[in-house]
Amino acid sequence: MKRTILALVLLCALAVACSEHTYDAKYRSDCPRFAALSTSTETVTAGVPVVLTCVEQRAGKLLDRTTYTWTVMPAEGLSIETSVPAEGVYDGVSPTATVTFPAPGNYTVTFRGDYRGSGQVNYFEESETLADGTTARYSANTGGEGSNHRDYLHAQLTRRIVVK
Repeated sequence: MKRTILALVLLCALAVACSEHTYDAKYRSDCPRFAALSTSTETVTAGVPVVLTCVEQRAGKLLDRTTYTWTVMPAEGLSIETSVPAEGVYDGVSPTATVTFPAPGNYTVTFRGDYRGSGQVNYFEESETLADGTTARYSANTGGEGSNHRDYLHAQLTRRIVVK
């Protein structure tokens, strides 16, 4: 009985000690924040490669593995090459992709970065419109106790591009 009570007291003390850092910024994983989803040329022309850059305004913190995904709609006949592998260790460098749009028209470009947190990840969801008209959405999801899912932070940038 004494052992059970002692184990319970020690478990409670450990839970209280760990929870004091839950919202301490020093231990919190943070998603990078972006200023723009820019194009390398002012006028985007069909058949001419253009470099798209997700310009980081503030680097992320306490991040581990990262997966970048680029999508363009409509995608028919489109050529896209990314500057980084689909998955790698977060390095704080602004992600880029080279896209050749096949024909004039309106295209929607979406970049998504999924960042595995190596610190405390607190759930949040935010949206903002950047100066260049890009919609930025930031969020985090947390794996529950006993879950195989790690804690991830997400950044999604969406911009409409008019191709001449």
